[in-house]
Amino acid sequence: MTKRELATFEDFRKARLDDVGFIVMVDASRSPVVHRLNGRCISADNFRNKMARGGAGKYYQVDSVSDGIKELGASVCKLCKPLKPEKEPWKR
Repeated sequence: MTKRELATFEDFRKARLDDVGFIVMVDASRSPVVHRLNGRCISADNFRNKMARGGAGKYYQVDSVSDGIKELGASVCKLCKPLKPEKEPWKR
């Protein structure tokens, strides 16, 4: 899997439960941004709202930050900082 669109809430939910890779949010109002899959700036409510507005944006799951940058032209989120390692990954 290099890039996979998360078209339904079930796709989104499964991706977050698997916790493998990163999410790229693509929106018409701003440039694509790559996030941690379970970062604090990614929420089920936001996903539902975008899909309820007739697909105002798209969500993609990618294997790595560099895949998101190369394939979707994404920038890196300044809030969840997907390039930095997690401080305490054992507390999941």
